[in-house]
Amino acid sequence: MKRIKVLMIVTIIMAIIIIGNLSNSKKDILNEGERINQISENLEEENKIDELNDEIIGTLEIKKIQLVGKIKEGSTKDILKDYIGHIEETPIYDGNVCLAAHNRGNKYSYFAKINQLQNGDNIVYKTDFFEKHYIVDNIKVIDETDWTLLEDTGEEKITLITCIKNQKSKRLCVQAIKVD
Repeated sequence: MKRIKVLMIVTIIMAIIIIGNLSNSKKDILNEGERINQISENLEEENKIDELNDEIIGTLEIKKIQLVGKIKEGSTKDILKDYIGHIEETPIYDGNVCLAAHNRGNKYSYFAKINQLQNGDNIVYKTDFFEKHYIVDNIKVIDETDWTLLEDTGEEKITLITCIKNQKSKRLCVQAIKVD
């Protein structure tokens, strides 16, 4: 009888230990699952950031007016809200690179001070492939429908374009020629 009681007690203790280990194993498995989910979410977030960065063409720097801005392909409202936009169908690397940005009314009004630029001022355009330096040589007010200054003339230049306050039909156009 004593042997049976001892055997039952030992069996109960072993069952408790086994159940405890299973419970801990289950917790470990759940914790590992949560950790894997977190890693997966982090990777997804990194991929989103990488995708966003893949859309960035480069940066524009103009020290005179404390401008440093990221350039993204396109000139839609959504792009110009947060970036300097590269005007579609103009060269990205060689030729007349044309960029547009807001000058007021947005969190990022990158071209707010381009009206302060003068002939001889420096502009730097950087991508993953190069860094080009330009000198301002043409500042002109144009009609909103006049796209002649955005045409590719074969020259290495950069063209910046923005609206003019209280002149809905006009645009400020600043051009700079590449220097070696």
